[in-house]
Amino acid sequence: MVQLDAPPAVAPLDALYEAHRHRLLRLAHLLTGSHALAEEIVQEAFVVLCARPGPIEHGPAYARGIVVNLSRKAQRRRGVEERHALRAQVLPVVLPPELDCTWAAVRRLPPDQRAVVVLRFYEDASLQDIADLLGHPLGTVKSHLHRALRKLAKEITP
Repeated sequence: MVQLDAPPAVAPLDALYEAHRHRLLRLAHLLTGSHALAEEIVQEAFVVLCARPGPIEHGPAYARGIVVNLSRKAQRRRGVEERHALRAQVLPVVLPPELDCTWAAVRRLPPDQRAVVVLRFYEDASLQDIADLLGHPLGTVKSHLHRALRKLAKEITP
């Protein structure tokens, strides 16, 4: 078996990784507060270093700068995600019992029938528009709607 030597540019990077990985992980962890995120950041930092052409001058300082910048980027992203999550929190909608029962019955329909019912009665789409949207012939859409309404009538009617 022939053993291939690592390219000359990779060997110093391996040494840099082995010598400074733990220090960079600790730095990223302190900056982000997450060990898992710190692992990702350090890995991404070394990917950036690998992609850089030519020899790496001041490797540890350069790697530390990349880790700091990636950590700051992750913190900004986390802040944006938290703000959006707060905005997206929707209070649960409490439906009157008859609507809740109806919606539960609609959810039990087969997917194609449910799609036709929702598009027809919630979106107020025409049968032709539904056929075009779903890619079904008009007759199939009519059939799905008829069967769905028949099932709903049996389930909902006391």
